[in-house]
Amino acid sequence: MMAIVLLTDNHRFHIGDQIITAGIMLLVLFITYLLLLAANRIQHLIGNAGAAIISRVMGLILAAIAVNNLLIGVRDFFVQIS
Repeated sequence: MMAIVLLTDNHRFHIGDQIITAGIMLLVLFITYLLLLAANRIQHLIGNAGAAIISRVMGLILAAIAVNNLLIGVRDFFVQIS
């Protein structure tokens, strides 16, 4: 959503860029909607064990991203004060 807000500044981005970004965001929204509609079938296909594995892997990826962002913030803080 932030991309749409940033691209509404008509003095920096052409209307074509704004339309392309809005279209891509609508496409992603539609794909997400379809995946949510198919969630029961996907759950049945992968089973409870598969869902647990995917949940743990996604949690690990999220934790890695969080630690990376924290370390970047700490590094930038010390660079700024020195």
